[in-house]
Amino acid sequence: MQIPQYWAQVRLRHQTGIRHGVTVQRWGWSDRSEHDAHTHAQQRAQQALDAALNAPVESNQPSDFERMEWMGEYGLNGSTPIREEVLERRGLTVMTRNSYGAKCLNTEHVAIADLDFPPQKKPPHFPFISTILLAMALPWLWVTPMVWNLGLAVLMLIIASIGLIFWSGIRKWFHARQQLRTVANQPSPTQAALEKVQAFSAAHPDWGLRVYETPKGLRVIVTHTALTPSAPETQTLFNQLEVDPLYALLCAKQQCFRARVSGKPWRMNLNGLSTQERRWPLPAAYQAARQQWVDIYEAQSAQFAACRYLAQLGAATQCAEAQAFVTWHDEACKAHSSLTLA
Repeated sequence: MQIPQYWAQVRLRHQTGIRHGVTVQRWGWSDRSEHDAHTHAQQRAQQALDAALNAPVESNQPSDFERMEWMGEYGLNGSTPIREEVLERRGLTVMTRNSYGAKCLNTEHVAIADLDFPPQKKPPHFPFISTILLAMALPWLWVTPMVWNLGLAVLMLIIASIGLIFWSGIRKWFHARQQLRTVANQPSPTQAALEKVQAFSAAHPDWGLRVYETPKGLRVIVTHTALTPSAPETQTLFNQLEVDPLYALLCAKQQCFRARVSGKPWRMNLNGLSTQERRWPLPAAYQAARQQWVDIYEAQSAQFAACRYLAQLGAATQCAEAQAFVTWHDEACKAHSSLTLA
C-alpha cells in the first residue's frame, strides 16, 4: 500500500511542427516534500515523452501506454497510488478524504469486506391513465351509433391500443404485487446478508469476524490475523461473501483495504464537492471554498454514523494489527452509537 502525502503534475511537449507535436502528462508523488513530488513527476513525464518519441509508430507502443495520465484518484490501472488528501496516519493505517468528501481508512494488513444489499425493486404502479381513458371511451362506444368511416377506424385503433396498454399494465401490476408478497415472506436484506456471513463463520470457526451494519449492506473486518489483499484467504473471503467486484479490484490493484468512516454527503442533506474542489492536489484558487465545505460537512457528519456494530463471530481474540485498526475504525464511524446511518 502506498498513499503519498504530496502530489505534483507535469506536462511536457515536443514540438515537431507548427501544429504538430507530442504531449505527455504524468503524476508524481512523494512522502517527503512537494519538490520531490514534482521531481518524480518530471522524471515520469520525461520517460513517457521519450517512449512516445522513440516508437516508430504509435501502434508500437504498449497497449496500456497513455500520453495523458487522466486516470482517477483510485489508480485502478495500477500505475499510480491512491491520490487523496491525507488527513492522519496511525501506524500503518492512513485516513484520507475521498473525492466526494467522506473520510476513509486505508490499511494493508486488516482485511475488510463490504457486502451490498441487492437493489430494491420499485413498488408496482397501477395503470391509472389507461384505466381512465378506457373508462371514458367504452361508454361512448356503447351509446354512439357505429357509422364506419376512416375517422372511426382510426379511433377504434387508438382505443384498442389503449386496451392493450391497459392489459399489459394490469399484468405487470399483478406480477409485481405477487413478487412483493413473496419478498415479504423472505428474510430482510440485513438478515439474509448476516446469514451469509454466519455461514462463512461456521465453515471457518478459527476466523474472527467483526460485523457491522452499513446504510446499504454489511461490513466485515477480519480480526484473528493479519491478511493482505493478495492472500488466498482474502480471495476466499471475497468470493464466498460476494464482495463488490470493483472494491475487490481496487484492493488488488492498490494492495490496500478501505473503509468509509464518515457519512456520504447526499445522505446527510448536503451537496457534494464541486468538480473543481474535489480534485487532489487542489489548486490554490479553490482551497478556501473546499475548506468551507469541509467545515460544514464535519459539523453535519457529527450527527450521523457510518456503520453500526452488530456482532463478533468466531474467534474473539484480535491480532495486534486488527485491534489498533478496529479501535480507530469504531471511533471514527461512531459504530457504538444510535445515530442514523449515512
